[in-house]
Amino acid sequence: MKRIIFPVLTVVVSLAAGYSILCLWRGISLNRIHPSEENLLEAVRLSPPNPEPYYRLGLFYQWDIRHIDLNESARYFRMAIERSPLEQEYWLQLAKTRQRMGESTASQRALENAVEVFPTGYRGRWVSANLFLQQGDVEKALLHFSYILAHYPNQSSLVYDVLEKAVGDSDFVLEKIVPRDPSSFRHYLSYLYGMGDPESARKAWAKRRSFGYRADRGETLRYIEFLISQGEINEAFQVWRVRFQEEGLSPVPESDLITNGDFGKDEILGGGFDWKIESVSGTEVSFDPTTAFEGRRSLKIVFTGKENVDFHHVYQFVPLKSDTEYVLRANMKTQAVTTKSGLKIEVLGAGQTFHATSETLTGDNEWRKLIIRFRTPAPVQGGLVRVRREKTDKFDRYIGGTVWIDHVSLTEKSH
Repeated sequence: MKRIIFPVLTVVVSLAAGYSILCLWRGISLNRIHPSEENLLEAVRLSPPNPEPYYRLGLFYQWDIRHIDLNESARYFRMAIERSPLEQEYWLQLAKTRQRMGESTASQRALENAVEVFPTGYRGRWVSANLFLQQGDVEKALLHFSYILAHYPNQSSLVYDVLEKAVGDSDFVLEKIVPRDPSSFRHYLSYLYGMGDPESARKAWAKRRSFGYRADRGETLRYIEFLISQGEINEAFQVWRVRFQEEGLSPVPESDLITNGDFGKDEILGGGFDWKIESVSGTEVSFDPTTAFEGRRSLKIVFTGKENVDFHHVYQFVPLKSDTEYVLRANMKTQAVTTKSGLKIEVLGAGQTFHATSETLTGDNEWRKLIIRFRTPAPVQGGLVRVRREKTDKFDRYIGGTVWIDHVSLTEKSH
């Protein structure tokens, strides 16, 4: 077998090299980035049946700023098509040229032929949709865009970007263009998240069932996190409550706005209004089953004494009403906490509209109840409760020691 393969490879390589040498000797190379008009015309003369030089000449007269001649461009594209009528790209370029010449009917015929040659291809559909859109034929454009959405979902963001500029109506896109299947709906929702469009995302979420979309926990949390990121905290909390009901979990207490305030579980749903615990150099955060104010465990933060930590990495989003009085309570215990900049609890409004903080604990303290009473401004969309230690410029800035936190609650003030 090897005796046959090696001679064949030798012949192939020799032919390829010989063709390249011949082209160089004649001064012709179709692989140049910008072949000259003379080279292309010479290639046509030397190989009349070959469609590629005609196609390249069509492109040359279409785009070369010194030689633009759309009539010549169209003529050479037609000659390329005569030699290879099943090459879709030739039809597409002819359609573009006819479009630039103002010949919409001829452009449309070329587009129809391009799609007929390769009806399942992405490029033919994409070029056709955009050219029909430029011609003002929205209905035909949408047919091709819809095909791309259904068969090329990874390209959906490009389609929605074009439609956003051309149509500018998210209701129309949702009702008339997004394919009626869960996968397509998921792609559209992801696009709206990326665009930071809470209004359109809200409308889409409300109609998700009509697309057969049954959001699992992760997808629901993604929607909740998106609403929170857009400052729509109260609305996100309502979706959070609904998810509790859908999963048959214990209902969220109406009176206490803190989730898992006793740190009895690692997480409730795993996002949204659970505690968020982020790693940061100079600290170790864990749950401690050996120490608790009440119940079976508490949250434990150990500071290594090697960093001037600006700590705000244990926090939870909370829904809040406007112009309302609240009481935030937390129980904290400390052991050998160094520096004068110790630990505290604080609450701040989304968008930094207000801020309130507890006393600061350092050194050794048995369980101490920290209380913050505050009134929200109007309007307010919610806030953030977090454990805080501020970075300091003092000499003894490297914080060490251990802090335990338990039974955090946030309630409206009773009158």
